Amino acid sequence: MSAQGRVTLGVLLDSLGPEAVTALCLPSGRQAMVGAPVIYGSDEPLTAFDGALLLVTVNPEPSLLERAAEAGATAVVVRAGLGNAVALTEAAEGAGVALLAAAPGLSWGQLYALVDALLALVAPAADLGGGAQAGDLFALANQVAARIGGAVAIEDLAMRVLAYSTIGGQRIDELRREGILGRRVPEHPTNTEEYAAVLRSDQAVWSFEPREYLPRLAIAVRARGEALGTIWAIQADEPLTPDAATVLAEAAGTAAPHLARISLAADKARRSRDEWLGWLLRGVGPVGELAASFGLHPEEPVTVVAVGAWEVRRRTDVFAATHAGDLLRTAYNAYRIRAAVGAVDGRTYAVVAVEAGTPLLRRITADTLGQINGRLGGRWRAGVGRTVASVTQAPASARQADEALRVMCGPFAGGEVGLHEELAAALFLLDAAASMRTSPVLLGEPLSLVAEHDARHGTDYVHSLRVWLAAHYDVPRAAETLSLHPNTLRYRLRRIGELISLDDPDVRIVLGLQLRLGEIRASGTNSGE
Repeated sequence: MSAQGRVTLGVLLDSLGPEAVTALCLPSGRQAMVGAPVIYGSDEPLTAFDGALLLVTVNPEPSLLERAAEAGATAVVVRAGLGNAVALTEAAEGAGVALLAAAPGLSWGQLYALVDALLALVAPAADLGGGAQAGDLFALANQVAARIGGAVAIEDLAMRVLAYSTIGGQRIDELRREGILGRRVPEHPTNTEEYAAVLRSDQAVWSFEPREYLPRLAIAVRARGEALGTIWAIQADEPLTPDAATVLAEAAGTAAPHLARISLAADKARRSRDEWLGWLLRGVGPVGELAASFGLHPEEPVTVVAVGAWEVRRRTDVFAATHAGDLLRTAYNAYRIRAAVGAVDGRTYAVVAVEAGTPLLRRITADTLGQINGRLGGRWRAGVGRTVASVTQAPASARQADEALRVMCGPFAGGEVGLHEELAAALFLLDAAASMRTSPVLLGEPLSLVAEHDARHGTDYVHSLRVWLAAHYDVPRAAETLSLHPNTLRYRLRRIGELISLDDPDVRIVLGLQLRLGEIRASGTNSGE
């Protein structure tokens, strides 16, 4: 059913279901092989697509179908309900290219993610050989859904949605919809307990959490006693059939070899990909071949992006880093940004063929961080290294990306994505704080003299100094921030001047450093590892 990361149009249509995409014209039948999705706009050239699924975001002219066929596309997807659908269908028949219609309520980005997820599941299973394919899991999900009267999803142990039913008329809730579109069940406080209950039981069990969603009947999928995943059936308007638990038990037995095969293939492919990416970031191994395996040209400029969670300020867990990488890879691919993306040492990295200062790179990365926050929880940030001349210099950009991420996970963070070239001052301060962590200088004079006066007399001179320095010694501006009359602040500064020499520029510099480095110390920011 698949070859070289492709699926037949039949598998594509059956797996995604009519709520996502329908066929208008299949000149070569349902067995035609289709590959990677490509989002296409009217102002872009039609290059070699080699079996691609072309997602046309505008109302196309019929001539586009012939040009798409000449460029090698297998199928073209347009928005359902176009006024020239008849003319487009005739043109597709004549050009020999399949024409599909995307559902009105589905965004192009969501459709891209669905197709990308399907290919990611089917291709690894095909690499192993043998009969079990991911496409068979979609068929199994549909068979079970038809028998028990409720929508079905099949997941692995990482709560990634491997397959789901597409039976018309079966209602799903927002939790299932989000899981399908994001390829993973959204994080929820009840997840751990609910999944643990399913995996502890040898039979199907009911789950009524989260309460705001529809109830589910779930069962663990096992092979030789080892848990491989789960199957979940939604009970919507009508109760599930009386034998639903028995049907799920049969389905779990059928799904076990499929999940074992897919899990083995996916783990093997992911380990290889992440290992190769690690070599690129360290500059070891056949760099040219490694770059080519990710679709990068060895001699083109590249930029490294590092992604991590703010709260931990260190390497995160592999599952989270891998899922973050999946989302980042999908986002870059959707905009045809060539990139090597994966999880290395518990952190997500991307080597992208884009200049660091490109607004599109910042926007896509920031948008994806929002998705990662929603899926995994927490506050995820990205650091972007400087653009280097070739992949051989990627290690330098990777070190800078790590440094930038360290800043983004500290007290100087502003926004979600930080470029190394914009963070020089913050990096200097972080390194200074690290080198002086055990030094008494940070707590010594001249700042200590002011702090001791505050402690003895109940004044707030340290805070007044901090605001005055931040206002670049502008008294009226600082007074407004402090909600004081400017003359009141001038009086305070004169009193502080009796303790330390505020007219000395060196004293001002040292005060500023002591106050700023003190903030870093108070925040607990470390090296970021």
